[in-house]
Amino acid sequence: MAIVAIDQGTSGTKALVIGDSGEVLSRGYAPLELQHGAPGVSECTADNLWQSIVIAIKQALAGSTEKITAVGLANQGESILAWDKSNGDALSQVIIWQDSRSASLCDERSAHSAFVLSRSGLTIDPYFVAPKMVWLRERVKTGVITTTDTWIIAKLTGKFVTDVSTASRTLLFDLHTRSWSTELADIWGLDVGDFPELINNDAVIGEICHPDLEQLRGVVLAGAMVDQPAALLAENCFNVGQAKCTYGTGAFLLTNIGAVPKISKHGLATSLAWNIRGQSAYYLDGQVFTAATAVQWLIDNELLDSAEAIDSLPDAGGVMAAPGFAGYGAPLWKPRATASIAGLTLSHGKGEIARAMVDGIAAQVADLLGAIAADGVSVTHLRVDGGLTQSHTLMQMQADLAQVEIEVYPHPDATSIGVGNLATMATQSALNLGDFASSWKPAHTYSPAWSTDRAQSYLSKWRTLPATALESAHE
Repeated sequence: MAIVAIDQGTSGTKALVIGDSGEVLSRGYAPLELQHGAPGVSECTADNLWQSIVIAIKQALAGSTEKITAVGLANQGESILAWDKSNGDALSQVIIWQDSRSASLCDERSAHSAFVLSRSGLTIDPYFVAPKMVWLRERVKTGVITTTDTWIIAKLTGKFVTDVSTASRTLLFDLHTRSWSTELADIWGLDVGDFPELINNDAVIGEICHPDLEQLRGVVLAGAMVDQPAALLAENCFNVGQAKCTYGTGAFLLTNIGAVPKISKHGLATSLAWNIRGQSAYYLDGQVFTAATAVQWLIDNELLDSAEAIDSLPDAGGVMAAPGFAGYGAPLWKPRATASIAGLTLSHGKGEIARAMVDGIAAQVADLLGAIAADGVSVTHLRVDGGLTQSHTLMQMQADLAQVEIEVYPHPDATSIGVGNLATMATQSALNLGDFASSWKPAHTYSPAWSTDRAQSYLSKWRTLPATALESAHE
């Protein structure tokens, strides 16, 4: 007996077959081809996204003979598309969370910022769902517009639903009542009657019936949530102050703040992590929009040979960089800002530039931890996952700048493990979150080697870079 855990992410889709004791029996992966054209554009074709799911699942199933009892789904959170509700056909490209073409729609609604923050926990920004929905509706007049999870679930089961953790990333969901808000929807000219039904994260959604996945026909889809809180769940961040950061396409820092939503006063987002067994957990989060994509930029421009070569880079030698290639999320919320680099002399070369950009990822995450501390939440250990955690250089710099202990999750697929645990709970009512609390130990631990004064001095200088980029972006 086994679970299939699907992680439909930005750069591709992973599928894991997970056995009864939590062991990974097999896996599949299919990449997504993203288009980054004109400034602010980030999208992919809906067919490519769907086929990546089908391919990843079939690869995973080919590697295991276990009977599949349930499928769990994690999604990108803030990515959307238009589609025909009668047959599931896509009517637009998938607009990826990084896309900032709706920035002007956010500017037009800035007078509502305080109200929106107080109800939704979110800053009005094109990163979130509502402005992208309005932007897309201006261009596609037919069909429904939803987050990608609703479309995927509809194709798999025929149900028109979204889970509450995904809904909390839309700017349309009231954190306090855990329901769609007519007042928030009115700000965007949207009708809550068009929105999918809300379900809790441990719901049994329906039986899979799509002809592309005959091997799973009749298996229940059980358990759905956003990818980042799925990783929070996998890394057992069940108590207030427990935090994780995923270093993937971007870097996403989430801190559990307990059963009551706390609205940030320092530029962070507040969202619902999950509602499981009728119990809710909320989190503060901040985002580095380009982490692995910043590393890929270094590779594409021949400043770095490969991600594995990060650990061979020299010291930055006084060079500093802010990798804001897709603007800045929390705590600055400046979608039009740019990446920047400073401190170059004739003695510097490719290696120092590349190292400075890598260090800049760690600096952004450290800045987010500072905002969390300013909001009154103490984080002493940071649990981390994602491909870039393989870099000792980046992880040690993260410990040095953040002045916290870094614990590396031992599995490369934290989100999949989290949604696998969720699907297990959805289908086994006797299980609770606490049953997964002691299921892993760090693969590596990094302790700060810098003094607090040295870390603060570095960050004080580094913060002038995104500030300069913000100014130049608005000239």
